[in-house]
Amino acid sequence: MGIQEIKRLFSVNNTFVMMMTLLIGVFLWDLLSDPMGIQLNVFFRRTEDFMADFFNVQRYIADWDPYHNTINGLGEKCYLPFTYLFLELFNGFFHYSDATLSDCYASSTAMLSCVMFVLLSVMVFYHALNKLVACSTVQKVLIFFSSIMLFAIERGNMIILCAALLCYFLAYKDAASPWKRVFALSCLCIISVIKIYPVVFGLFLLRDKRYRAIVFCVVLSLAMVFLPFLFFKGQFDNISQLLTNLSVFAETYNPGQLFPRFGIIPMVATISIFLQSTLTENMSNICALLTMLMCLASILLFFFEKTPWKQTSLLALPLLMYPTNSAFYCGLYMLPVLFLFLRDSHSSSIDYIYMLSFCILLNPFQIVIGETTVSWMLSNIAVIFFWLLLLVDTGNQCIRSTFFSRYQSSMKKL
Repeated sequence: MGIQEIKRLFSVNNTFVMMMTLLIGVFLWDLLSDPMGIQLNVFFRRTEDFMADFFNVQRYIADWDPYHNTINGLGEKCYLPFTYLFLELFNGFFHYSDATLSDCYASSTAMLSCVMFVLLSVMVFYHALNKLVACSTVQKVLIFFSSIMLFAIERGNMIILCAALLCYFLAYKDAASPWKRVFALSCLCIISVIKIYPVVFGLFLLRDKRYRAIVFCVVLSLAMVFLPFLFFKGQFDNISQLLTNLSVFAETYNPGQLFPRFGIIPMVATISIFLQSTLTENMSNICALLTMLMCLASILLFFFEKTPWKQTSLLALPLLMYPTNSAFYCGLYMLPVLFLFLRDSHSSSIDYIYMLSFCILLNPFQIVIGETTVSWMLSNIAVIFFWLLLLVDTGNQCIRSTFFSRYQSSMKKL
């Protein structure tokens, strides 16, 4: 076998498939060998409240008054009404108002509606990936056994649909057909109304000076924000209650609270506990400042970067790392980046480092040291390392290209 054949065999794409196959294979082997063992930690609370994100929202909106519903506290009722209205489509004609999670699990009607919602989300996501990038089926199938996808499916969260809509936006935002471009803009509006933070991808429009598209998105988003209030009890009076709920939510999900999520502060807090130490206020402030600076650097470099996967990642990483409530399933925002990366990779040395970071992020195999599951912490570290490397890489290229262009122009003058 010649050198060229070996290089093709161990290209970034093939190496990614081999590593993920190995990690998923070991995970499934250990899970099937001991179904109640440590591999169950890939799911939130080891599936103790299976599909709770779906069923809880159905319980909140059962009486069409979600913002005053007291189940699990007011801090959990902070979605905009568009999201509640959409999820009402999947209530399955089951009466959720007095139901507990156990009642939902015992109802075949409720379980069927939940399964239909998750299956629809997964199917739409797979279709969206096909529209974004034409890569191998094996790569796409492997993604559905990744830690972040398993985590999201078990939660029954809207994040899978949001990641799909993001793929559609990236696939069609520059399409020749005006109808496809309108569809892309509508997808951006929907995910921005559902999850708020994805509005950052609107910077693609600002970068390209598509001001009419920006006006369209603003008008459509405002309509989706306010008009759905009319379908709920209290209508626009719920706005003040929503703001109150948001303040409660911010206190509940403060940066120091530990659960599987992304962010520099959660990572440092977890490492501190692992080392039997505590996260000081000064350290927390330093981490918050570092996060802010890295976010600003990402957004600034986005306007100079030309490579599609790097452009997308420079926006996806602040979206992943800045919010204090960025749960582990928010890693799905990195999947469009992954497939754009695999499409454009040249199998350079730095590409292998990026690929390894993706593998650690997606690794479903659970590692437990003492009583601490460190797998999601390793995923967090991999994302932060990926982010730092990306900033250095794109910053270096930006400086070199700027210097080179100025050097060329000065030489022409001579």
